[in-house]
Amino acid sequence: MQRPTTVRTMLFLAYFKIIITLLVVPSLFNAKVPEDFTSEELQTIISIITLSLLITIAFVYFARKRRYMPALISALAAIPLALIMNYPHLIASAVILVLFLQRSARDYFKNSARPIAKSNEAGGGKTEAIEAEGETVHEGSDSAEEAPSRPAAAPKTKAKTDLEVSIRQAAPEDADTIHALMLMSFEEYRTSIPPSSALEETSESILEALQNGSESAAILYEDDVAVAMVRYKFEGDAVYFFRLSVIPSKRRRGYAKRLVKWIEHQGTSKGMNASRCKVRQTVQNNVRMYQDMGYEILDTELVVRSTGTVKALSMEKSLRPQ
Repeated sequence: MQRPTTVRTMLFLAYFKIIITLLVVPSLFNAKVPEDFTSEELQTIISIITLSLLITIAFVYFARKRRYMPALISALAAIPLALIMNYPHLIASAVILVLFLQRSARDYFKNSARPIAKSNEAGGGKTEAIEAEGETVHEGSDSAEEAPSRPAAAPKTKAKTDLEVSIRQAAPEDADTIHALMLMSFEEYRTSIPPSSALEETSESILEALQNGSESAAILYEDDVAVAMVRYKFEGDAVYFFRLSVIPSKRRRGYAKRLVKWIEHQGTSKGMNASRCKVRQTVQNNVRMYQDMGYEILDTELVVRSTGTVKALSMEKSLRPQ
């Protein structure tokens, strides 16, 4: 995950504090005792400057390592010293604290503290069957595919009802997370004929699309861990979603359906008349899931690539009030 503007600003202000602190040091070497300061006053000033410098350096270290609580404690500890030092120190320290409250900063630290779940959980090593995973591509792209079903793994020790699941609109700084989830979900397509074009995408191309607004995305979190995502865009009177991805170890929990329903809600809120997607014809489990959710097959497209061909079904669900 790339640093959002709030975090970059915090780091800039911290570097600014370090610089203005270091600028004071030469004047201390030239200070005369007792003409300028008494011996006790000089020792106090040196102690304050040293402590302020160490705290600021600690803040920079923890912020760069995305460790939220140590960084926040360092920022709070800097306030009393800033009150003693000078006005620029106080302003910079206060702004850093305010930036900590911004959502982009919290998400930046949270996504590090709660990493993307691994595709195989400790102790099991098996993947679960899926409902409908790797999903579709852009209209006119060179492939349309979903992840196939797998046999279910042994039940998890933690009850599903204990899990906290949430879906959040993705920001450009989430491009790395989106890319990682997609690769984990589509890895099983690497040996398919043809291989999934999802494996050829980069986090940079996703970042660019999110920044220029040509597409949007949503990430599903399980206990604050990113485990699924979907990308989408609005085309005419419809919302079109693609690359629906749920990592293997988190499948058969209804997450794909949750994301599809979330997409449909976005379409309805924007006044769209339909929700559309593409799916490989050979992945019948996914076709049936969409049909169960009210999607109908519109037509079949033969996608031809140098590595092989694949039949893709265009599916649509009406979002108009019944």
